[in-house]
Amino acid sequence: MGFWLLEKILSWSGLFEQASAQIRNPISITLRNPLSCDDFGCVANRIIDGLFALSIPIVSVMVLVGGFQILFATGDPEKLKTGKKTVLYSVVGFTVILLAKGVVLIIQNFFT
Repeated sequence: MGFWLLEKILSWSGLFEQASAQIRNPISITLRNPLSCDDFGCVANRIIDGLFALSIPIVSVMVLVGGFQILFATGDPEKLKTGKKTVLYSVVGFTVILLAKGVVLIIQNFFT
């Protein structure tokens, strides 16, 4: 009984027809693919490219930090060793990211 009364009130104002039309024809929402890739190789390539772009400023900052650690060691061999390790590990990390890009390209060429 309550629904019938609500239906009559809404039909007088025209809202019921609009609501029922919207239920019959629901709004479709499409999601855009942010990577615009359809296969795993393309996704892996995009991830490696993103890591590469992110690693360039990080490596630059870490080499500068290591250089300042070496510069301000003032004869303390422990601080000098810490600075050298910072520079070494940042360069090794960047090399790993470069090798990852090469591995992805080799795997893509192997499967295509």
